[in-house]
Amino acid sequence: MNPTANLIDFVSYRKRKHAQQRARAMWEMYARNAGYQALQWVQAAQSAETRHG
Repeated sequence: MNPTANLIDFVSYRKRKHAQQRARAMWEMYARNAGYQALQWVQAAQSAETRHG
C-alpha cells in the first residue's frame, strides 16, 4: 500500500469515527428529550389524579 492510500484510509476512518460520535450524541439527546417528555406526561397524569381524588 502506498502512503497516499494509507492517508486516505486514515481520513475516511476519522470521518467515519466522527460520524459515529455525532450519531451517538444525537441519539443520546433524542433519548434524553424523550425521557424528559415521558417524565412530564407521568407528572401531569399524577397531578390530574390527585386533583380528581
